[in-house]
Amino acid sequence: MALSNEPAMLSFELVCFGPPAARLPGRPVPAELRWRKHLAFLVYLALSPDQTRSRQHLLGMLWPERDEQQARHSLNEAVRRLRGCLGDSRIVTDGDSLTLRAEALEVDALRFEKLAATQPGQALALLRGDFLEGFSARTAPAFEDWMAAMRERYRNAGADLLLREGSEALLRSRLEDAAALARRALGLVPYSERAADLAMRALALNGDAAGALACYHGFAEQLQREIAEHPSRELSALAERIRRERWRAGSATWSERVPLIPRASDRAAFATIDTALRSGPGTLIISGNHGTGRSRLLAECMDRMALAGAMVAVARPLETDHDAPWSTLRTLMRAGLGRAPGIVAADPEALGLLAAVVPELVHKARPGPPRDAAEIASALAELIRAAAEEGPIGLAIDNAELADGLSIAALHAAMATLDAVPIALVLTVPRSADLDRRELLALRGEVGRSLQGLTVRLEPFAPSEIAAAVRTLAPWCRDPGDADRLARRLAFETSGNPLLLVTLLRALEQRSSLRHDTLVWPAAGVTFDSPLPISVPELARLAIVAQVTGLDEPARRVLAVASTLGLALDLELVASLAECPRSQIEASLPEMERAGLIVSDGERYAFAAPLVAQVVRSEFLTPGQRRAVCRSAIDKLAPRDDLESRILRVELMAAAERGPAAFAEALAVAREALAAGALRTARRAAEAAKQSAAAAGAAELADLERIQGEADTALRSQH
Repeated sequence: MALSNEPAMLSFELVCFGPPAARLPGRPVPAELRWRKHLAFLVYLALSPDQTRSRQHLLGMLWPERDEQQARHSLNEAVRRLRGCLGDSRIVTDGDSLTLRAEALEVDALRFEKLAATQPGQALALLRGDFLEGFSARTAPAFEDWMAAMRERYRNAGADLLLREGSEALLRSRLEDAAALARRALGLVPYSERAADLAMRALALNGDAAGALACYHGFAEQLQREIAEHPSRELSALAERIRRERWRAGSATWSERVPLIPRASDRAAFATIDTALRSGPGTLIISGNHGTGRSRLLAECMDRMALAGAMVAVARPLETDHDAPWSTLRTLMRAGLGRAPGIVAADPEALGLLAAVVPELVHKARPGPPRDAAEIASALAELIRAAAEEGPIGLAIDNAELADGLSIAALHAAMATLDAVPIALVLTVPRSADLDRRELLALRGEVGRSLQGLTVRLEPFAPSEIAAAVRTLAPWCRDPGDADRLARRLAFETSGNPLLLVTLLRALEQRSSLRHDTLVWPAAGVTFDSPLPISVPELARLAIVAQVTGLDEPARRVLAVASTLGLALDLELVASLAECPRSQIEASLPEMERAGLIVSDGERYAFAAPLVAQVVRSEFLTPGQRRAVCRSAIDKLAPRDDLESRILRVELMAAAERGPAAFAEALAVAREALAAGALRTARRAAEAAKQSAAAAGAAELADLERIQGEADTALRSQH
């Protein structure tokens, strides 16, 4: 131990990563500290347990080519010279052992190990190169072997750290960072499939499929050339999914065209689905107000699950599905769950029970009427369990508040019984106050309790997230001052609402003439909250109009006609009203979908958002044309007797032909819907009747109020 009157020890640094060096901060490095055997001695002792080794061990490690007397002389001479450079107390003799004292000693390899667990970023910054890069000690083969083992150890440790950081970057949607970290890991461990997998996934999610495939081929060629091996079946399957772009099948086209703006809540969502696909089951609820990005985050979750090899099925219920029993389950089956290869191994009785409510399964099993909904839930769990034997499963319901209660209850019950089955269930819902489906509230209340999973609540963008959106979606705004000004402008104008924010930025990207006014606003001396020269609704309208005008004339006409008929596209009705063959309409649907104007759930098409239908209706039809289309639709819907067609007809009558006939028919639909338990449909019909109630009698008005009251009371009781 040092005496109290001993002079302070000189600061001393050993650099092990990259070309090795010994340094005395603030002082010239003596020649003795650059000699190979001296440097090897210091590094080896510094990285030994307790910085201590016996003399005999050091002799065999560093001077094996000499006899014992010569070797001991060399060791003693090395210690003498090093003490002359570093101070007599730096190297301590204790019997037959030598110790390199740790006071005022900095060794990057030791610091790396200390930081790796708690501050990985700082640890990675120390990896300036390979361990003792370029160093050799040809007369000391044992030291060469030790050095090779240490190089391998630090390469593996560095690669593990890079992959941890890369996986974290992937969870946080920092895709370029994730790819760069994976490439660095491949530089350290060239045969690491984990690194190749991470790089490929990050590049693919960032839209660079060609780069992902180039990474795969480079990795495969190096494996074959250097160790005569081939990539694993899993990595080859990932490359095949990327090549065919099958993994993007679960995403809404509108969402695909908008880059995901990373925010803190996304990480938890992606971590939840990753865990579910590995060891499941897991349920993710994405909750938020309109325009907070629920559907966009859902699309990203589906992309990631499909890219990981999961069978993905997405349902996007419409308002009319809310009251249609098992409609959401049927949609999930049509979207892919009913075609999963593994379901052939499911119990035939279970398949028969499901076939009773899902006609698409009739060819797989003979329908057997279920006694109750619980039997359907049990059968669904059996089907999912069998399908998951072939690979993980991802199920999603966008706008789950519109799903029917029986489907939600069955999914809830199934997820509760699927122990250790790799399945992720993802639902988007509005805030709790807007939910009126008892079954959905029950499911949501159990997430994180009896159901493994998480509820992610999407909030408006924070200032840092708005700034990130500007960097991503406004590459034309290159000046940092302008970018900051634009971000503050958008924060004020949109209150951080992601939908409005992205709409504004997309409009500014498409209309360069608007950028100048936006960037120079406000003028000098004008307060920041004075009105923007162009309004948010106007920019939103311009963005949608620009997409529609890019279509050909027949497609625009079809879209305009469809916009008068609600959100869903009834292709037979639209074809009749537009006087256009259905085959021609079907041929134009992909173009509309690519433009982000409509979306598909695999079975039907609908407008991507109510705002799209509203803008198309107002901008591409005159008032007279709208009335003419409505009247023609009313006539063509008259022969139909299904509830969905009837509610559409009375809503059109309320808009175009208000009067006693419209009131009477709307009231009749409301009564029928209420009797059938279709509460939302009853409420919609009652609202249509209310619009045509001017000529109604007192008894009819009382009946209308009763129906509205009963529907509202029933919906509140479900809540």
